[in-house]
Formats: sequence, C-alpha cells, structure tokens
Amino acid sequence: MSYLEILGMIGLGLGCGLSKLGIPAALVFSPILASVYGGKASAGIIIIPVIVSDLIVMYLYRKDVEKKVLFKILPLTILGIIVAVIFGNNISDEIFKKSMGIIILIIGTLTLLKSLKIDFSKLSFLFGFLGGIAAFIGNVSGPMMSIYLLNIKMDRDKFYGTRTWFYFIVNIIKATLYVLVLNNIHLETFKLTSVAIPFVFVGVFAGKYFVEKMNQNVFEKFILIVSLISGLKLIFF
Repeated sequence: MSYLEILGMIGLGLGCGLSKLGIPAALVFSPILASVYGGKASAGIIIIPVIVSDLIVMYLYRKDVEKKVLFKILPLTILGIIVAVIFGNNISDEIFKKSMGIIILIIGTLTLLKSLKIDFSKLSFLFGFLGGIAAFIGNVSGPMMSIYLLNIKMDRDKFYGTRTWFYFIVNIIKATLYVLVLNNIHLETFKLTSVAIPFVFVGVFAGKYFVEKMNQNVFEKFILIVSLISGLKLIFF
C-alpha cells in the first residue's frame, strides 16, 4: 500500500465517522475514491468503514430509537433496493441523481422556511421507497432521510439513533448484494479499509462533540443546510 493510499484510507475513516453525525465529509471523500478506484470498487471500499461507524453510533444512541418509524419505513426501503437491483441498469444514474437533488432542494428549502403543512408521517412509504432506490443506485438517500426525520419532529438524539439503525440495516443489505451480485468486496478491500477503521472512531467522537454543542434549533438548521448542499452537488456536480 502506497503512502497516498494510506492517507486516503485515513481520510476515509475520518470522513465516515464525521458523516454519520451529519457533517458532510462524504461530499469530499466519495468522489475522490471513485476517481482513484472506480465507482464500483470504491463502493465496496466505503461500505466497510460505514458499517463500522453505524455500529459505533448505534451504541452511543442505543436508547434513542423510534422503532415505530423504522417499522413503517424499512419494508418500502427494502422494496426500493430490490427494484434498484432488478432495474438498476435501465435507470440513468445521472438523471436519477439530479431528480433526487431537485426533490431534496425543494423539500429542504420549504422546511427551512417553515412553509410545509404536510403530515410527513403519512409519506413514509414514499420516502422509504425512494430512499431504497437512492441508497443502492446513487448512494444519495442520506439527505432525503434526514429531511424526513426532521419533518416528523424528532429531537437530536432520536434523530441519530433512528437514522443510524435505518442505515445499518440498509448497509448490511447493500454489503450482502455487493458480495453476491456486484462482487466488489474482496480480501484486498479489507486490507485497505483496515487502515481506515481506527480513524472512524476519531471521526465519530469528533462529530459527536461538535453536534452536542448545538441546541435543537441550530441542529435542525445545520442538518437542513447540509442536506441542501448535498442536493446542489447532486444537480450540478
């Protein structure tokens, strides 16, 4: 492994940890890894430290999970992933990402302006289904799920606990499909990511320290602004 690869894996570990707490480090490391290893191989590399970060945050927020929300949204998410696996080759990645970006921008902006009068709890089927497709095809479901959880009035701790459990289940499904269908997780993948994993802990605890300095109002605005930035990136980059 070269020095550049080691630095890249350190950045990946820190980025995965920070991203789990809503800090948009993935906007930086995901495109870089895709340009170095290719989109398919980089997806297999990223998923391992992401699952490690899920496990850490799940432990930290283990008492703050809205199980009813998970049970409502997960079945449709799994259906969305199945649809993505079956029809993924017929869906333009570029068009899909731009469409998701536009949806994120519209809902995020209206939420930020407090203009929404919609009962989002009744739209769990829509967010779950689109989130499943987005998680597998474009890996872009994070901002959409963040906006959904904020709009059903979750406090910060329940937001992280529920969101992390959701993504842990989704990421385990994705990793299984990567091994069985895409064949992009190998022994070499684990050798690379073994460097990243210790730095996942650093990223998670640095991110936790940062977000716990925010009150609920600032936290909600922070998550929305990060989601809007992600939406813009999907449309223009």
